[in-house]
Amino acid sequence: MYKIGELSKLCNISVKTLRYYEAEGLLIPDKIDKYTKYRYYSASKLEECYRIIALKELGFSLEEIRAQLTADDDEKIAQALNTKLVELRALIETTQTQLRRIESIKSNLTKGESKMFNVIIRATDELRVAFIRKEYLSKSDALDDIERIKSELPRAILGKRRVIINYETEYKEENFDLAACIEIVGKLPTDTGYAERLISLDSHVASLVCKTDELDDAYKAMIKHLDDCDYKVCGAYYEIYYNDGTVELKVPVIEKTKEAIYQSDKIDMPFVDDPDACGKWKMLDILPTREHFVYGKPKCSHLAWLDEIYFIDGGRSYWAVAGWTKGYLFTYGSEHGSTFLNKYTIENDGQRKLLFLEMYDYCDGGAVGTFNKPEIWVYEQVEDMHYTSQEEFRRCDYIDYPFVNDEAVTGEWVVRDFVINKEDFEPDKQNWEKKNLFVLKAEFKPNGVYISTTKNFVNSVTSTWTKGLVLNKREKTASAYEIKVINGKEYLFKEWKTGDYCFGNGRAYWYVFTRE
Repeated sequence: MYKIGELSKLCNISVKTLRYYEAEGLLIPDKIDKYTKYRYYSASKLEECYRIIALKELGFSLEEIRAQLTADDDEKIAQALNTKLVELRALIETTQTQLRRIESIKSNLTKGESKMFNVIIRATDELRVAFIRKEYLSKSDALDDIERIKSELPRAILGKRRVIINYETEYKEENFDLAACIEIVGKLPTDTGYAERLISLDSHVASLVCKTDELDDAYKAMIKHLDDCDYKVCGAYYEIYYNDGTVELKVPVIEKTKEAIYQSDKIDMPFVDDPDACGKWKMLDILPTREHFVYGKPKCSHLAWLDEIYFIDGGRSYWAVAGWTKGYLFTYGSEHGSTFLNKYTIENDGQRKLLFLEMYDYCDGGAVGTFNKPEIWVYEQVEDMHYTSQEEFRRCDYIDYPFVNDEAVTGEWVVRDFVINKEDFEPDKQNWEKKNLFVLKAEFKPNGVYISTTKNFVNSVTSTWTKGLVLNKREKTASAYEIKVINGKEYLFKEWKTGDYCFGNGRAYWYVFTRE
């Protein structure tokens, strides 16, 4: 048996700490002399000491260690270890986010680009306002409108705050879609001509405080912070003005999920016809919410991969569309057999028919990722005809070209990058992660045979080539190629015509290759 001082030396734990462990019920002496009160420990207690030390180094609290020491089977111990593993991984992610944020702030301050804006994400209070929404040439015009509204309302219902709701989703220098608002604390009279709105934001709202003349920099800081921390804007921006020149900038946000939100490989929903949906739809806009939409005033400057939608009779699938039933459009995920269920609603005002699709988009620079809240993809019906097969609207190229040799292209080429436009390629930059590139090699045989090596297979049957073109007989596409010399090195640019081209409004992208 060992006295407490001897055990202290053996396990390198202070006597004070050993007494504390005893008080907490972690390390009970085998014997306590009833006269001297000396504590005695058997050699087996040394193992318990080591276990306590090991668990503390792994980040377990004393309460968790107590549960571990009293666990009566390996399954409970493994469960506790798994719980701690999840906790530590979450801590790592949080710490990495904090590091990125600190590095970003430090970089900005060092460069003198802006002051440090303190962005927080939390719940916010409700705010009742009287408002009018329209297109303003500038924000100062909207602030002038607020003063006019203020002068026309009864003083008894006026609050202290002025608000601009900014519905723009991209940077603009003029002609803003804004709502000019004044806080009200009483009921808005019915004859004012202004609408009443309760601004009630959920628990995830990004906020910062600045001065009026700092708003442009504050927007930039907010956007950078959200990007660094993997948050996405999912609502309008709110500029709340106070009388002393202070402004609160707020925007609803959602955090990026760790994995894409897929449904099961089988869509267990029966087909229900929707005559209003049948036909062809053309994209108008991509927005955070339905409220952002204004017909004829698109806010999104880029095209989505599903620029056109076709609803085929019977809910049939085509390309990346896995089918449909009334109220839902199904799209394939990047994982084999996975699908997204995207809810749609149709509005018909007599002049036009609009479709609002709650879209879960998953493609982000070649990597899978998504947010647990859909974007709103807005479409207008351009044809109401009934399609029975994808062949009725598939885009096909003329491919009956004779073979013309081109010695400059013959031989093997290895994939280098993938770009939207040829001009996007830079030799010192990787636009698309190599591990996500589908095509690996391209070979131009002297007899006009074209061999494409991909992740899945080698295709030497359906494609041929002639000078300037690769001809795919199965897909009926003619893809252009061009050789460019950049910094003394040859690069082959070859069009990539897949479903985006055949079914997505004729858009083709470019693979970039170098010599084997």
